[in-house]
Amino acid sequence: MAQPTMDDVATKAGVSRALVSLVMNRSPRVSDHSREKVLAVANEIGYRPNMAARNLASGQTQTIGLMLNDLHNPYFTLMAEGAAAAAEEAEMRVLISSGWKQDSGESQAIELLLGLRTDAVLLGSPRLPELLLEQCAAQTPTVVVGVWATSPAFDTINNDEDHGAELIVDHLMGLGHSRIAHIEGNRVAGGLERRDSFSKSMMNRGLAPILVEGDFDEISGYEGAKTVMALKEPPTAIFAGNDLSASGVLAYLDEAGLSAPGDVSVVGYDDTVLAGVGAVSLTTVFQPCKQIGGTAIQALLERIDGRTEARHEVLEPRLIVRSSTGPAPS
Repeated sequence: MAQPTMDDVATKAGVSRALVSLVMNRSPRVSDHSREKVLAVANEIGYRPNMAARNLASGQTQTIGLMLNDLHNPYFTLMAEGAAAAAEEAEMRVLISSGWKQDSGESQAIELLLGLRTDAVLLGSPRLPELLLEQCAAQTPTVVVGVWATSPAFDTINNDEDHGAELIVDHLMGLGHSRIAHIEGNRVAGGLERRDSFSKSMMNRGLAPILVEGDFDEISGYEGAKTVMALKEPPTAIFAGNDLSASGVLAYLDEAGLSAPGDVSVVGYDDTVLAGVGAVSLTTVFQPCKQIGGTAIQALLERIDGRTEARHEVLEPRLIVRSSTGPAPS
């Protein structure tokens, strides 16, 4: 069935098409009586304004494009919630796409958002090289989360990975751990920084870091734990790249008949909903995911309003101690 048109509303309400247009565009030149009459008819026949036509006429879409690295990771869900809340306060909406952890997928997702003429773009932990991010920023205001860059073309919002790693190492050392393993985050934004920060923190304290390749997911956590626990001298503590990876570590330990923290202490990162579940109770590093999303939207609004100087902001994490860490076994 054909969608009701503005002409249909005007005919049924017995008013001009121009008056309907004024009502739909929230013009103050319309009386309350006429506005209520037109809106009542529009609701009755199911009329919806043609947003594409309105956006074409105004030159703005009142939308912000949000590209997320991985919809499976609850970190991005929290970030998206913060972004959506901040956008709604500015009477804007967020359109979400994902790159599905693939370079080609990210490129397609960004092209889609640019093609929809979103007023700005927020990129959540993209894997793409900086040059391609700058090309995106040349077409629309752009903020990048989870990528360490100093480009003047786009803004960045990041978590202080150095401080986060220091919090973990100091906490575990304070419990008597000296053999500490880290399951890396691979190419996912923040993964390399987290690995390097952990290694530096360990070596600065006279300890040898144990590193194993991984990714920010449950499977790599499971496989990484399996690898390090098979070492001749297995670690007494494991720092997983994020909470998803930590859940995989805990799954392997349970399958192997080991307990956390009795046999091995486990630390995650992000403090997502996974960490606080009673059955898990995971020690983790909290980074303000929702605040990151909201801060990124504010930066985009400033860009839309004409700010040209790049803004590179770093937010402080904090350690949340729960029951997955304890004294090192003798």
